[in-house]
Amino acid sequence: MNIYANLKGCFAVLLGKLGWEDFFELNRDGVFKSFFGLVLILPSFYLVAYVLQSKKNSETYDSLFVVLPFTSITVILFLYLLSFSAMALIVAMIFDFQDRFRPWLITRHWCIVWLSIFVGVVFYFHSLGLIPFYLTNFIALMGFLTILIVDICLAKSVLYLKNGTAILTGCGINLVGLSIILTSLN
Repeated sequence: MNIYANLKGCFAVLLGKLGWEDFFELNRDGVFKSFFGLVLILPSFYLVAYVLQSKKNSETYDSLFVVLPFTSITVILFLYLLSFSAMALIVAMIFDFQDRFRPWLITRHWCIVWLSIFVGVVFYFHSLGLIPFYLTNFIALMGFLTILIVDICLAKSVLYLKNGTAILTGCGINLVGLSIILTSLN
């Protein structure tokens, strides 16, 4: 597994370049590795949630687990990260894209891995006092909006959908993910 090739592949597929398939393992092992990539970004999500909760309550905490119960945040993150897989399977079955399901799943997972690493690094720099919170929060919002753009671009590049259908697919997938996050906040 060459994660830098996956990064190049993410840019290639998002830009709609031909040959993006060469950068990914589009077999069964590639699917498992992409899910493993999602597990690796959990600390990034924990850091983001910790910083946001600390700022929300205007307090400094000695431990992540004082702010966020480990079990509940893990369940919420897994539901959020797996919501794409469920929605992608539904879309693939409805539009008869079963042959494109695996490449779509793998490319989306790796794009989210790299995006999450970037946002996590920004939050880490904030926790060191190098970046102000308003800029960190803005980058987090841009990161979440970038997920919508990623989903639209992947629907166009991987599934070969037209613009309107790709936008509808991306919005539907993000609506489910956002619903899970907003429901968990209550």
